Amino acid sequence: MWFEEIHKDFFKQGLKVEEKLAEIKSPYQKIEVYDSKEFGRILAIDGHGMICEKDEFIYHEMMAHVAVCTHKEPKKVLIIGGGDGGVAREVLRHKDIEVDMVEIDEEVVNISKKYFPQVGEWDNPRLNLVIGDGIEFVKNASPKSYDIVLVDSTDPEGPAEGLFGRNFYANVFRVLKDDGLVVAQGESWWIDMPLHKEIMGVIGEFFKIVMPYRFEMYVYPGCNWNFILGSKLYHPTADMILQRADLIDGLKYYNSDIHKASFVLPNYVKRELGELYKW
Repeated sequence: MWFEEIHKDFFKQGLKVEEKLAEIKSPYQKIEVYDSKEFGRILAIDGHGMICEKDEFIYHEMMAHVAVCTHKEPKKVLIIGGGDGGVAREVLRHKDIEVDMVEIDEEVVNISKKYFPQVGEWDNPRLNLVIGDGIEFVKNASPKSYDIVLVDSTDPEGPAEGLFGRNFYANVFRVLKDDGLVVAQGESWWIDMPLHKEIMGVIGEFFKIVMPYRFEMYVYPGCNWNFILGSKLYHPTADMILQRADLIDGLKYYNSDIHKASFVLPNYVKRELGELYKW
């Protein structure tokens, strides 16, 4: 039995699985959980692999710690999406940070608690979970109320489509403090450069510094994927806090060397991004 993901009718990736453990059709999307020998349990939404037990720490550590270790003194972080709980878990490793997490689909949270209990840290008193629309939440949030916004979304379709638009990022910019920054799921410059550039362009309308960085996620088509960091002030390599990056307990992937190296661009990517790359 195989879990197969097709990307835009030109790329197919398959993972051998033993059985399907769960399938739920929520009001927003189809949620599935598979079990495999090599990758452990796999969470899929609308046919796209989201996380697997073998490498979920890579995605979650890279989305959380690059931002937190770039900001000088973050106290308040907003996570949009992230219903598996992994990004919140990583942000909460920093003892002086409080987290608001807004997930539109409660069933993602429920499935994750049941089948991926090691991923989330749901009982942490510094986590405020809101079941609701992240777009509306940001629209109604007070100006300059967050240090960091992390947009942990699925691909730009269904309920996540609006999380890639100009109006959303205008409000993200508004709710961030004067030294705030955002990290967004940036798709892949290897498998979908046009979409990657589109996201870079939207974020670049608002932020002074806009830089992609890479990570390896083996459950994703092509494995080479990207986040995009937008910053009002801090530069992610020049201003990173080395002491903070290398003193986090329990990390499996992220460290200060990974942080810096992840921003290194191949020549073809530099040429392709052109002025979209703002550093």
